[in-house]
Amino acid sequence: MKKNFMMLCLLAAAMQSCGDKQKSAETTEAEAPAQEQAEAKAEEGVTAGAQAPDFNYKDISGKEVSLKTFQGKYVVLDFWGIWCKWCVKGIPDMKKYYDMYKEKMEIVSIDNGDEMDKLLPFIQENDMNWTHIMNDAKGNTDLCKLYQVQGFPTKVLIDPKGKIVEVFVGEVPEFYQKLDELLK
Repeated sequence: MKKNFMMLCLLAAAMQSCGDKQKSAETTEAEAPAQEQAEAKAEEGVTAGAQAPDFNYKDISGKEVSLKTFQGKYVVLDFWGIWCKWCVKGIPDMKKYYDMYKEKMEIVSIDNGDEMDKLLPFIQENDMNWTHIMNDAKGNTDLCKLYQVQGFPTKVLIDPKGKIVEVFVGEVPEFYQKLDELLK
């Protein structure tokens, strides 16, 4: 009973971190139409076959990143957090698959709810040598909202032309099977 209650609390916390967030005061009038457009596109549905919504963010090193940055490769948008037990449990498999397919695929890990001073050492200690951004939504589009994330981890697999192949919620073997099917 106690275990179920704790699971419900963790799920509620995860969902809240991707809930509707007020637009930051830092969002300028010029940025507002782009954000509204991105949010409207997300409401059309993030489903297999749909065009993946683009975004513009800075990665944790300050480099500008958008989905178009990786055009021509498969892209995995990995919504996660170091607070998420299943996200952390999946890191060894993510590393293994990144090493196997990095010529054909890029991972963009989108951190939710962690502080940079905890995130950076964690990424370094775990040799997560791919692109990382923080979903801070401060003047940016909330990527959880844009991609309709319902739980953690969520992996959105996007093809080289920018179409969504499939969305995987949870740390599931079907995600890795799909990578093998597409990239071998």
